[in-house]
Amino acid sequence: MTTAFYPPKRDLAHPFDPPPEVLAWRRDTPLKRVKTWDGTEAWLVLSYDDVRFVLSDERFSADPLRPGFPEKSAAYKNNLGKDRTVRTLDNPEHATHKRMLLRDFTVKRVDQLRPAILMKIEAQIDEMKAKGKPAEFLSGLAMPIPTMVICELLGVPYADRDFFGERSQLAISGDIPAEVSAAAGRELNDYSEKLIDIKNVDPGDDLISRLVVEQMRHGHLTRKEVIDYVRFILIAGHETTTNMIALSTLALLRHPDQLAILRDNPDRATVANAVEELLRYLSVTHTGRRRVAKVDVEVRGQTIKAGEGVIAANNIADRDELVFPDAARLDLRRNNARAHLAFGSGIHQCLGQLLSRVELQLLHGTLWQRLSTLALAVPFEEIRFNEGTSVFGVRAMPVTWS
Repeated sequence: MTTAFYPPKRDLAHPFDPPPEVLAWRRDTPLKRVKTWDGTEAWLVLSYDDVRFVLSDERFSADPLRPGFPEKSAAYKNNLGKDRTVRTLDNPEHATHKRMLLRDFTVKRVDQLRPAILMKIEAQIDEMKAKGKPAEFLSGLAMPIPTMVICELLGVPYADRDFFGERSQLAISGDIPAEVSAAAGRELNDYSEKLIDIKNVDPGDDLISRLVVEQMRHGHLTRKEVIDYVRFILIAGHETTTNMIALSTLALLRHPDQLAILRDNPDRATVANAVEELLRYLSVTHTGRRRVAKVDVEVRGQTIKAGEGVIAANNIADRDELVFPDAARLDLRRNNARAHLAFGSGIHQCLGQLLSRVELQLLHGTLWQRLSTLALAVPFEEIRFNEGTSVFGVRAMPVTWS
């Protein structure tokens, strides 16, 4: 029997849904053997409970350097897969590194950022309106907001956004030659190294400065590890939220009954729940969380042997009817939407999830009050999507308003 390839393509006539082939697999079995881009075979875990189990059980390693690890693409293998960050470390090293970063991602710190983020959103909407319609939503709003926020948090010049934005996308793209993504990764490395030199001489009140002054200078992190973190956060800090802003806005435009809920109820609780449901429904990190078994582990009566790769399909788990009834429907009033696995689970749950949530909440709490007549400026069928990285999104999204 031929082992299925993962991930198969989506049906872009229904771009908000996972690939129909994978949904069909889940109906047949919660655990399936698949083959990845480089021929590595892995177990694809498809049910909500099993995905949570795999992501929470430390017998499964997140270290891409372990034999059998089913890396996402050649780009990941050449770039982020070589870095030693909270994405790739297991405990106890993971816990040690996480404590070094946590200060900038706590509830208190993120709440302190709310007014500044809101001002940025208001200013970008003003600028987009002033330039006139039609406007490109990606460059006008979806990309600038998370980019400005992560630049401020890290202490990176916003003027460099085009340089690191383009290279961030290339560094994790699976549909370009491996040498191109590797070159982009090296350029990001060089850029990160220069930033570290600047902060070492003239530190500020930012994450890079703290890593340099509090960790690197005292030998808690090596220079290479700090470079890895700068590059990792630059990529992760704006790529996912940019795509989530654009795709969630497009999804709301395609579901006017749900959009009406946000327009008519801009209170904080309604907006917060709406964002959780959009995260569940869209799951823009769409190629699964990757692990490899350290020892033999039983899942659903199947022994996953030490050294065998595992792909925990969080986007499929978030469509599990046993947890989310009528899961294929966008329902902004869903009472358990926050149970989604869009940010993963266990010790490797996304460090920046609170920041991403706040950006999305403020964006959707403001956008539909300021631009209530926002609409696509082209037919929906003309929107082109990007499946080539681990983050699903739109390539361009022209909008208009009345």
